Amino acid sequence: MPHAEPPTHMTATVSPSLAEAESLDDSALIRRILDYHSAHLRDLAAAAELAEEIASAHASAAFPERLPGELRDMLDELQEHQAREELALFPAILKGRGPRLLAPVSTMTSEHDDVQDRLERLVRLTEDFTPPAEASASWRRLYDLCRKFDQDFRTHIQFEERVLFPRVTESSFAAIK
Repeated sequence: MPHAEPPTHMTATVSPSLAEAESLDDSALIRRILDYHSAHLRDLAAAAELAEEIASAHASAAFPERLPGELRDMLDELQEHQAREELALFPAILKGRGPRLLAPVSTMTSEHDDVQDRLERLVRLTEDFTPPAEASASWRRLYDLCRKFDQDFRTHIQFEERVLFPRVTESSFAAIK
């Protein structure tokens, strides 16, 4: 039986900018991550608002009725997560590394997994961000916004989990030895 290629959103590819992220010092990398944080909140808030408008306008159509609530829940969780990173973890990283950062990094990584699970639900709910043929321009714009958020979030996670967090955890383990 032939093996189907995974959908684009699930392909484990390395962002072309990952090499650039690796060349940045912690401060510059965190600034880059904060840019993603701002974009995530802006895009997700816009998507949630647009989804609510579309749900009202397309109440009888094939619009996924759970989508507005799912986007609002994601936004709420992401705001809390990013606040913990921005107010606690990132300042601690910039003050220095050490074993005290292992638990917070582990917590953030676990929360990333939770958000990625939510992204997978979003992908299923929107049928891989593919609006039906009868979808309005607003509905299509919403799915484009959701796709952008999905891609940006996955890139941002690579910056944290493949560059910043390994720097912190490797130096923390070295400090323990």
